[in-house]
Amino acid sequence: MGARPVNLLVFRENRWQVRSQSAKADLLRACGEDTLNALLLAGEIECGVADAAPELASGWQQVTDSLADVLVSAAASFDSGRVRTLIQSLSAPEILTISPPEGFAYYALHPLAYGDVLNNFGSLADDVAVVGIRSIGTTLSAVTSAAARKRGLRSSRITVRPHGHPYNRETQFSSEQLAWIEQKKQKRRAGTVFLVVDEGPGLSGSSLISGAEALVAAGVPAGDITLICGHQPNFDSLRAEHAARRAQHFRWIAVNPEPYRPAAAPRFIGGGEWRSLLFAAEANWPASWTRFERLKYLTSSDGNASLLKFAGFGHHGKHVVTRESVVAEMGFGPAPRLEVGGFAGYPWLSGRPMQAEDISETVLTRLAEYCAFRVCAFPTEVQGMAPLQQMAEHNLSEFKLDLPVSLRLEQPMIADGRMQPHEWLLTSDGRMLKTDSGSHGDDHFFPGPTDIAWDLAGTIVEWRMSSAAQEFFLSAYQRASGDNPRWRLSDYITAYTAFRAGYCTMAADASCGSERARLEQAAAGYSSRLIRSREAAAV
Repeated sequence: MGARPVNLLVFRENRWQVRSQSAKADLLRACGEDTLNALLLAGEIECGVADAAPELASGWQQVTDSLADVLVSAAASFDSGRVRTLIQSLSAPEILTISPPEGFAYYALHPLAYGDVLNNFGSLADDVAVVGIRSIGTTLSAVTSAAARKRGLRSSRITVRPHGHPYNRETQFSSEQLAWIEQKKQKRRAGTVFLVVDEGPGLSGSSLISGAEALVAAGVPAGDITLICGHQPNFDSLRAEHAARRAQHFRWIAVNPEPYRPAAAPRFIGGGEWRSLLFAAEANWPASWTRFERLKYLTSSDGNASLLKFAGFGHHGKHVVTRESVVAEMGFGPAPRLEVGGFAGYPWLSGRPMQAEDISETVLTRLAEYCAFRVCAFPTEVQGMAPLQQMAEHNLSEFKLDLPVSLRLEQPMIADGRMQPHEWLLTSDGRMLKTDSGSHGDDHFFPGPTDIAWDLAGTIVEWRMSSAAQEFFLSAYQRASGDNPRWRLSDYITAYTAFRAGYCTMAADASCGSERARLEQAAAGYSSRLIRSREAAAV
């Protein structure tokens, strides 16, 4: 297939629409009950309002700032009535577009990490001007500003939404924001530091860099600008145009790389380490993009081991645990419980991961029944198939493969997203249980909410089904669901394989050693299937 492509689509733009009255009701319930969750909800609403109606955002910013002050000060109680009164008085567009803050939802990035980072500055200027990069930078900027106030400094903030290609974002300030920057510049003699705050940098680094460069364009000296980020970047690896040269103009400070973890979590088994417990030989380990795995720990109490997996802070974790609880109630998976701090707890079950060689009519029936169950259990609205269609067409083009794809929507639902054999556990008492059933189908990777045909296609590809096995599987699914997916399935098989080929290729480029080799082997397998599909179509 020639040189390895580098511009592949695997991350999706994860956004959904909510009614502002519903979002306000959720926030009002959280106030006084769970300060962290209230802060996350407030930051999401503020961000949605700032994007849709900037003139209404200042009041919502006060709400987020108030909750950030409470969290940073570790106050046991606060005047939640005052905050509730403020919330009830505020207006918002009827519909808000919300993006999940990835660090809070997927990677155990605690907001307080951005308050603690100010300790790395030593002495700070008297005045701190904070620029948050939306989406997650809204909440992170509030916490950073609150931490500065806790130190007795003056601090205020604005938020911006960079626009443009993901690898070439640009930031523009409104006239009101430029006036705020000008006021801060005039206080420079007394000492003003400008902080640009975001979770990144991501693959390109362009959002953080563009925020800092917009400040320079507004007359702020580069030496007065510090970028606060989630990890220390390798400037040479950033994919924005001339990223290394541009990034070096500014000071960068990363938060503590040690993630938030429960107190009783003695053994880390994330980052692919779980494989050492479940597979007899390293040669049998499945490939993993370990950087993007959920945090996992193994605990032991009274001789009973438990798995703790990060589900998400606040409402993000509750959504995952709710889905996995439904899966468990129907006997398809282990029962989770929501732990303190966003982790879900599971019993550590005796058994082994399954493999494609385990396929049988019993296994195929179980897989089919699970897919039929998800259609009924997790229906959802899908705003068209354009993003998934674009991903498939783009990745196929990058791989130089001319394969037609036309994705049609019949049974919209929240997919499982990970139907590989090793994601199924065959327990010592003979049960076949699905692991990680609550999060992968609605995270920041493709597919997002989609047609059940995505999971059917993934099952067919990953279990390496023969024509006879595939027909048995689809017939069992049709009997259980009443849905005949055959007319739309082949395009989903192509799209699924194109995604996995792109995913493993990008993961291999970001990995090294034996992990890179596993990912390259997996990518080659998916690519070979695509080539065979092209050859079959040409006959």
